[in-house]
Amino acid sequence: MQTAPTTPLDPNQAQILLIEDDAILSGELVDIFEDHGIHARAIGDWPAALKLLEVHQPDLILLDQRLGAVDTLMMLPALRNLTAAPILFLTGNRNEADRVIGLELGADDFLLKPIAGRELVARVRAHLRRAMRRPAHVTGEWRMLETERRLLRPDGTPVPLTAAEFTLLAIMAAQPGVPIDRDTLTQQVLRRPFRAEDRALDNLVHQIRRKLGRRGAGEVISAVRNQGYAFSGFPEA
Repeated sequence: MQTAPTTPLDPNQAQILLIEDDAILSGELVDIFEDHGIHARAIGDWPAALKLLEVHQPDLILLDQRLGAVDTLMMLPALRNLTAAPILFLTGNRNEADRVIGLELGADDFLLKPIAGRELVARVRAHLRRAMRRPAHVTGEWRMLETERRLLRPDGTPVPLTAAEFTLLAIMAAQPGVPIDRDTLTQQVLRRPFRAEDRALDNLVHQIRRKLGRRGAGEVISAVRNQGYAFSGFPEA
């Protein structure tokens, strides 16, 4: 189960987890952050990073796209299950399609190598300030923050939804109880026509249900025979 990041009192007091397998670059980046008053912890192994996140929650993650043979872009869903902290990719990959996929999977930003130290610190601080503006506590109701594209539980903790999951949930929640057909949802969320063999929409619904849990005996999003899906309501507080 994911744990909400500890909100820093000040961006300069934040704790960053740097996941980078280049020891020289990693050391340089840690020094840059420390020189600007930001504590950075470095780790260079993907399995070790996941294990660390099970017991320690940083305020922000700076992630190399390539850790040896591991393309961490494809590992984002597993990472998002462990943390709601902003995730910034540090990459030399200039492929626009990969960046789009990464944002869809839950990344918050992509920083292209090489990047000047001052710009890197400024980008990190900007994301930390954005995270600090999220409500620290909300009582009794779920909240969808459209401008930030985030969903908050009644206790104020964020649900780590991908961009596509948030879009689908926002469309459904705007029309509670009204069935919306798969073709309409596929067009609006995935930007492509629906095909009978296409399971992408069903997979998104499954992930939303898993992350939000059940509401009584029903689902947050219910399948309506021959009509599509309908929003049943958020889980009870």
